[in-house]
Amino acid sequence: MNTFVADKPLWMMRYLFGIKSSSGAGAVRGIAEEYALAEKYENGFFDFKALDSKFISLCCELSVDLNDGRTLKEKDALKGFGNVLDENFKYDNLETYQERIEVEVEDLPVPVIGYVDFLFKDKIVDLKTTNRMPSTPTEAQKRQMAVYSMAYPKKSVDLFFASSKKHSVFTLSSLTKYKKQIKDIAFTIQRFLSLSDDKHELASFEYPNFDKWEWSEDMKREAKKIWSIK
Repeated sequence: MNTFVADKPLWMMRYLFGIKSSSGAGAVRGIAEEYALAEKYENGFFDFKALDSKFISLCCELSVDLNDGRTLKEKDALKGFGNVLDENFKYDNLETYQERIEVEVEDLPVPVIGYVDFLFKDKIVDLKTTNRMPSTPTEAQKRQMAVYSMAYPKKSVDLFFASSKKHSVFTLSSLTKYKKQIKDIAFTIQRFLSLSDDKHELASFEYPNFDKWEWSEDMKREAKKIWSIK
């Protein structure tokens, strides 16, 4: 839904044409850190060896070049991120990790689907590992957390940002307007899709902007075929 708002052609590539870019080393680092943190709740300690192994196995699984400079840089930073999480991620009573949720919206024929990073007895926590600490959450992040809050309205919501050196926590106390945005965006997508049953015709209503970093070279190449760009 956030992709639809930010870059409709990219959204069409991913969800109408089924063409997605491969994960980068930064995304793999985030997944590996989340995994090691979840394992800590099972084992009672943060396993740095398992963190390294998970990062390597994910790189192999997702075809991320282990010898690329960016990948090596992220691998070197794993311990720093892990130390920050081990020392500062202090929540009790973990119920589930990466839980799939479905939120029903009245008059919408399909549910809104999301995945909650960490679900505790009284709190939802979404972990964001980053090389640049934000001063405030983005509008897109608030919409993401609004979906989780719609699934668990009685639980408070935290965005936990961690870099390799420090962390920051934002407790989102009021998400009412973002819940409304989620519903509005869902119906906007529905109206857009109702314009045509032909995905190529829908694509003709937009034009891609390849300046955005989300467009990988493979996606650009495929998009040029769809939009007949030479």
